[in-house]
Amino acid sequence: MKQSCPQPTQVLRADALSFASVLAQSITHIAPAVGLVFVLQFITTMAGIAAPLAFAMAFFIVLMIAVCLVQLALHLPSAGGYYTYVSRALNPKAGFLAAWMFFLYEPPTAAVNLAFLSFMLHNIVKIEAGINCPWYVIFLTAVALITVLIYRGIEISATVVIWLTTIEILIVACLAITSFMHPGDGRIHLQDFGSLHSFKQKGFYLAIVFSILIFTGFEAVAPLAEETRDPRRTLPRAVLLSTTLIGIFFVVCSMAILTGWGNSHIATFADSTEAPVILLAKRLWGAAWVVVLLAVVNSILGVAIAGNNAATRVFFAMGRARSLPATLDYVHPRFQTPRNAILLQTFITVAIGLGVGFWIGPDQEYYVLGVAMTLGLLFIYCAGNVGVFFYYRRERRAEFNFLLHFLLPLLSTLSLIWVAYKSAVPLPEPPVRYAPILAATWLVAGVVVMLTVRRASGTPLLPLDSAHLNSPNLISTNAPPAVALKGNG
Repeated sequence: MKQSCPQPTQVLRADALSFASVLAQSITHIAPAVGLVFVLQFITTMAGIAAPLAFAMAFFIVLMIAVCLVQLALHLPSAGGYYTYVSRALNPKAGFLAAWMFFLYEPPTAAVNLAFLSFMLHNIVKIEAGINCPWYVIFLTAVALITVLIYRGIEISATVVIWLTTIEILIVACLAITSFMHPGDGRIHLQDFGSLHSFKQKGFYLAIVFSILIFTGFEAVAPLAEETRDPRRTLPRAVLLSTTLIGIFFVVCSMAILTGWGNSHIATFADSTEAPVILLAKRLWGAAWVVVLLAVVNSILGVAIAGNNAATRVFFAMGRARSLPATLDYVHPRFQTPRNAILLQTFITVAIGLGVGFWIGPDQEYYVLGVAMTLGLLFIYCAGNVGVFFYYRRERRAEFNFLLHFLLPLLSTLSLIWVAYKSAVPLPEPPVRYAPILAATWLVAGVVVMLTVRRASGTPLLPLDSAHLNSPNLISTNAPPAVALKGNG
């Protein structure tokens, strides 16, 4: 008798990720080495010596957002992340828009970072070794490597992320310590890094927005809930600890690097044609500067892996909810990874990375799309903050806390709106000025798509079903089980 092929179970691998794995995923998505080695220069062009203050402002805003995220992750652990949170706390339409804006942020993360890495390695190899290796060859090689890692299993990619994160943190920390020990020309005092005058600078608020982009990634662990041990306890701890540690790390290390460069010619730090942190490493460490390059490569590969892991899990969750094609909820029977979602994400990475890279250049791709992605993420954060209030007022009134569920969501939302407005009005100089326009256009397109789908199908978009929220892997003895979704039993 002919035997039928066993049907794959559409369940991700439970208990695959420990606290250390989730913490590393959150930290590496923030990409601390990239933020300090390359993006600090961009922030300094807008904020000058007050760049550490921009980091500090972004840190406090992001920390409030992280606390709000934790309030939802405690009760709604799901591969859908903010898509599930907003759908459940507000309504399916708001959840769809949150997911739509998520598409502007997470799926392009690997593309813009790997394009920047390829551009950087192309220039360095050409200058240092005289080898002209096209940037797109480096890009495609990196994409292939990362796709294999995330396809083969979440444990493999998580282990790689832990090692990459550890190496980059140690290298950057050593450079910061050396910079403090060997300051550049000019004396820098603590008050030099921040004053009320800084808030009057034209580009200071855009510097905060881009600093928020550097911090983003702490929320990337939310879509890994279904593969995490005791997610109701592990995810909140990882989110808050990663945000706090990296916030302090960015502020202190940025002060150290600017100290090492010297404030007597801080303008040359912003205007340097070669990455100034690389130049600083060459002055302080000589030939050993290459370890800083290693930290950057580790950082970008790590953020690409972390971003793809998060994006594919949300694609999988939306496929399961039938908000996206059902084929996306297919799970590989051996590796228990969302195979079709991974293939879709790989296509998106190649299309955006090469398409935009050939259009405006792989370096400009990082800055333009980076600001647009951050502005899109601000919408998601705001929706999640509003969701915190309504979720606890409607479904968990006994747990409602004025500080956690009203004041912090309100303050962080107002801060996000304020920073977004000040960064877009007036529009920044080209090509970054196209980023706010892109983010606004994407949001309007999402509203049109949502209304079109509803009218075509005759039924509203549905959030995730509640069955997986009550599965053994997601139920903690320290938290009550999730309440069934309205309309889904």
